[in-house]
Amino acid sequence: MVKPGPTLDDIRKQLQQAGFEANATGAASIEVRKYNCVHRIERNSQGLWAPASPAHFLIRGLPCELEDHGYQKFWLADGKRFPIRLDDLKGLHRFDQEVRYHLHLKSLYNDSLGSTCARSAYDRVDGRPDA
Repeated sequence: MVKPGPTLDDIRKQLQQAGFEANATGAASIEVRKYNCVHRIERNSQGLWAPASPAHFLIRGLPCELEDHGYQKFWLADGKRFPIRLDDLKGLHRFDQEVRYHLHLKSLYNDSLGSTCARSAYDRVDGRPDA
C-alpha cells in the first residue's frame, strides 16, 4: 500500500519552521516567501509537493520573472524590464534551492547552476532567415 504524502498543513508548517512565510492560497496550493522571493507550491502528477512555476523576485511587491537576453538577465513584470543585480540573482537561486531541499526534490544540473530562467529572449536570433 502506498503511504500518503504530507498534507497541505504539514508542508506549510514544515516550511514555516524553516523560516519561510508560507500561506495557503487555496485548497491545494501554498505561497512561499523568503529573501524577497516567492514560489507557488502545488501537488504534481506524482502526488509530490513541487513548485508550480519558476520562482519570482519581488520588486516593490510586484512579482518579477527572470528573463535571459543572452548578454544580460532582467526582471520582467507587466511588460517592464528591470536590470538584475548579482545579489538579487543569488537570493533567487538560494531561495529556490532551499525550497527544493525542504520539499525533498531533486536538484538538476542547470537548476543547481542557477542558469534556468522563466523566459529566454536572445536578440541575436531576431531577423535571421531561419528564426
